[in-house]
Amino acid sequence: MSLLEVEHLRIWDGGSGAVLVPDSSFRLSQGECLAIVGESGSGKSLTCKALMRLNRPGIRQTGRVALNGVDLTGLSDKEMRPYRGKRMCMIMQNGMRAFDPSRPVGAYLLEALSLHGDWSPSEMVAGLSAAMMSVGLSDPSAVMKRYPHELSGGMLQRTMIALAIVLEPDVIIADEPTTALDAVTQYEVVEQFVALRGRIGSAIVFVSHDLGVVRRIADEVLVMKDGVIVEQGGTDAIFGGASHPYTRYLVSSKEALRSRYLQLMGGTRIAEG
Repeated sequence: MSLLEVEHLRIWDGGSGAVLVPDSSFRLSQGECLAIVGESGSGKSLTCKALMRLNRPGIRQTGRVALNGVDLTGLSDKEMRPYRGKRMCMIMQNGMRAFDPSRPVGAYLLEALSLHGDWSPSEMVAGLSAAMMSVGLSDPSAVMKRYPHELSGGMLQRTMIALAIVLEPDVIIADEPTTALDAVTQYEVVEQFVALRGRIGSAIVFVSHDLGVVRRIADEVLVMKDGVIVEQGGTDAIFGGASHPYTRYLVSSKEALRSRYLQLMGGTRIAEG
């Protein structure tokens, strides 16, 4: 049995009746990384939030979303709480929105841990400190005392990854976590996801429009356009022999940009040396 099973997921706007995602199905095994790609407005974020039932009020959904055989769509809000964070952890694309701006980052982290375990305060601080050190935050105590606006986007992303390390969820949902970061920080954050997957064995749903990042991290790729899954397959198959015209367009566009970059940099040896 797959760890995460999504069957005939349908998402629509309850007010207008507009169907946003008509019928999506996919599966995810333990330790596997599934990337969801597509242009803005293709339904990637809606799909991810639907897995945890976190879409804004008015957005409706039907279908089956099962974690370890438990259908989450039939649970009450109270019954869903233990699954959010401990069993399924979401890392947002904008770290600033994930934290309460009126409180230090550490207060949010400690509260999240207290809701999902029976650790003592000293155990929570020790666990967070070790995890933050492991993702390159060299002074965890100082970071936890700061407010979100005092930290960079990269530091906030690393902080959310550190929380996931402590929680050790079954599934990590990363919704375009590198979008707001500079190129160097993007690379470092992606490498942290690769290390996180190896360290705790979580399955990862990784949403991105950056095919270079997807090729680095994903086992399977799911391509969405206008809310519809137009193609799905192994990473090598998608990049080496996509069958759908839209997928081929995405891949060719990425390769064209890379070729132009190498040309401007003076060739592969100089650009990658």
